[in-house]
This record gives sequence, C-alpha cells and structure tokens, in this order.
Amino acid sequence: MKTFRDSFEENYMAYEEPCNNKRGFRIQYAYVGAWYVYQLNKEEKQRCKRIFGTMCVLGTIFFALAVLQKCELNYRSFPILFSGFSLAAFLFEWYGVLKFVFSNDKITCQSFKEINMILRIVPGVNSLLLLGASVSCVFMIVRNSLYPGMAIVPLFYFFSGVCSFLITFFYRALPYEKQKNTTWNDGSKKFIRM
Repeated sequence: MKTFRDSFEENYMAYEEPCNNKRGFRIQYAYVGAWYVYQLNKEEKQRCKRIFGTMCVLGTIFFALAVLQKCELNYRSFPILFSGFSLAAFLFEWYGVLKFVFSNDKITCQSFKEINMILRIVPGVNSLLLLGASVSCVFMIVRNSLYPGMAIVPLFYFFSGVCSFLITFFYRALPYEKQKNTTWNDGSKKFIRM
C-alpha cells in the first residue's frame, strides 16, 4: 500500500522558481499526475452538485426532526445506537458532498480517490444505519404499545435514509475518466528530482 509520501512523489514534481532571496530561487511543486474528469457537460455536473447538496440538506433536516422529538423512542438504546453511528456517518457524508460540490472540472488523483471512496460507501452505510434506527423504532412502538403519534420518528429516519441512499445511487452512476496531465510539460518549468 502506498504511503502519502509515495503518492505525493508520484504526482508532484519540484521545480525552481526565481525569487529575491539568497539563492535566487525557491522550490515549488507542480501537479504532474493524472487528472480525473467526470464525463458530464457543465449543466449536468451543476445539476448533480445541486442534487447531492439538496439530498444532504434534506437528509440532515429529516434526521434532526427525528432526533429532536421528545419521546421515549429517542431515549432507548437501539435507536440511539443507530442514530449515534449515523451522526458520525453524516459528518463524512457532508465532507464528501462538499468536496464534490466545490471540485473543479479536473480533479487530482488524491482528491478524486477521497471523494470516490466517501460517496460510494458512506451514504450507503448511513442509509442502512438510518433504516436500522427506523426499524428499531417501529419494533419498540409495536412491542411496548406506545402511542401512534410516535410513528413520525421512524418515518423521519426512513426519509433521511432514502436521501443518503440516493446520494450513493446517483454518484455510482456518474461516468468518469482518467486523463493524462499535459499542462506541466510546456517547457516553461525546469523540473528537478528530489
């Protein structure tokens, strides 16, 4: 498995840039690794970014509506267990979605791998956790004969889980390609091996 240093050395090259110091230059790094590009036109990519952002916001709102209900379901062990793990998954989900939303047309290898790993796995896991919270709430309502007004809590968990699932579902359908980086070898930079 590659370390961060190995990956950095593979994807970045050092070069000397003139400046006003003792040596007359400073060492800078240029990205020379492959670019990853989603094979979408500008409008499609903007639409995907809006969909992911909207699904993330809606999922968080539904989750907050479920968790903030003052009822017995939010004090029991199983729903709290599932919702607690789900809260942690939401943090990663938000990170991945925001990284995707603010990404450029060309994405570096490290950034793409990070976005790809998060958005392929975390929202799907989060949807399973939220489904577990929803099912455990329904089980507790039926088992303990709690009042039917509590049914809104598992419903909100379920809707939140659907939003997370849709993020993974739509992201996995996005086509992408790896492109060779040709921007660095225009002859304007003299690269040095470190």
